[in-house]
Amino acid sequence: MRINRRTFLKTAAAAALGAGVGLNLPLSQPARAAGKRLRRFHLSASPARVSLGAGPEFMAWTYNGRVPGPELRVREGEIVQVTLRNFLPESTTIHWHGIPLQNSMDGVPGVTQPAVKPGETFVYEFEAKPAGSFIYHSHVGLQLDQGLSGPLIIEPNNDPVTFDREYTLVLEDWVMKDGGGTAGTQRRQSGHMMGGMMGRGQGPRRGGTRPGDPMLEPVYDDYAVNGRIGPAIADLEVRRGERVKLRILNPSAATAYFLRLAGHSLTITATDGNSIEPLETDVLRIGMGERYDVIFTAGNPGYWLLAAAEQGSGEGRLRIPIRYRGVRDKEARPPSFHSGLRLADYSDMRALHPVAWPAEQADRYYRQVLSGGMHSPFWTINNQVYPDADQLAVRENQKVRLGYWNHSMMPHPMHLHGHFFRVVNPDLPPERWIFKDTLMVERMQRLDIEFLADNPGNWFHHCHNLYHMEAGMANVVSYRS
Repeated sequence: MRINRRTFLKTAAAAALGAGVGLNLPLSQPARAAGKRLRRFHLSASPARVSLGAGPEFMAWTYNGRVPGPELRVREGEIVQVTLRNFLPESTTIHWHGIPLQNSMDGVPGVTQPAVKPGETFVYEFEAKPAGSFIYHSHVGLQLDQGLSGPLIIEPNNDPVTFDREYTLVLEDWVMKDGGGTAGTQRRQSGHMMGGMMGRGQGPRRGGTRPGDPMLEPVYDDYAVNGRIGPAIADLEVRRGERVKLRILNPSAATAYFLRLAGHSLTITATDGNSIEPLETDVLRIGMGERYDVIFTAGNPGYWLLAAAEQGSGEGRLRIPIRYRGVRDKEARPPSFHSGLRLADYSDMRALHPVAWPAEQADRYYRQVLSGGMHSPFWTINNQVYPDADQLAVRENQKVRLGYWNHSMMPHPMHLHGHFFRVVNPDLPPERWIFKDTLMVERMQRLDIEFLADNPGNWFHHCHNLYHMEAGMANVVSYRS
């Protein structure tokens, strides 16, 4: 029987879906025809015993038997094909956090794809763009907090930043017991050290529940860098005079960090994969789901620590030693956190290259009131608990504005799938507003973002504190014809 190409593709796609294999045929065929290089990776999601270099071994959920998962490093414009094999006892997916790919590849069960069942396989495929620092992670339940995350680095074809040495730093909060975060279900409280210092700290952490599935935010045992804690964190070696690039990624489930490098300042060059005008700061705050590229000049020989400020939950144990070649000091010098330090804020950031932005008012405006946690087991948007939440209806090519009103005593890292948004800054012309995909909305803060509806589909929009999302702080942006 002879069939034409369209019938073949439909048949192949149906057979693949029936076998648990996802195909991205509309993207892959034209992309390969254009001569784009195909990069293949294999990720096996499975339970494995892990060690963070100190403390007990424990059973985590891993990609390829390791935490974090392996770094996937590709070149801008290449086609990325990742075969996920699920050896977990429950269904899973992979979300490519920050990549504005096509909807069917976004990895959100019940929104963009069926979850991949135990024993099944799914193939993700997308074009590697834009260049920058990204994260991949499970988007099922609490699996992110059990270990299922890793770095995705897209190298630029033309890098606007020059540097001599580069390190990727993946920050993670860990419950060092079998089951990871799910084993640490005890309410924790965060202090106000940084809040008292700069007025931008985190308030008390309060766990949440969702219907039929009560859970509390864990007390974390330790904080890891690239899967290592405490003395097991390896020195980052530098030479005097070098410009050193750090890609700092935070896939932590429930922890934001204030970072300072002793003896040096940091210069932010990109946020969430988008270049900004170089911005010098003493302290870098990075929320859950955010990524920052920073540069420092190795002009002060010694043995130093890039460390997190203590906020009351042990975050101060996150300490990354940086040693100049030839320095023999035994103890690394920690930074001090005190009043008067520069703390970079979104309002201080400007897009590196001005980008035209529609001057007219937004076609759609949605007020997003973030609340919960106080005498409530839920975290909500507009007092609604996902999945019983109104969709944000948009039409293709509309300009959409979301107005965040945080009525809670917690900051919320809000993340929009499938798009970059611009952070509204009334003090700047719109073409200089920065692009991001995740941003921290501070407690009791009012903040607006805008995005262009240029990627059709149903897209998840949620707080990237995993326990807030699971307790209901989410909704869906839905394209309508």
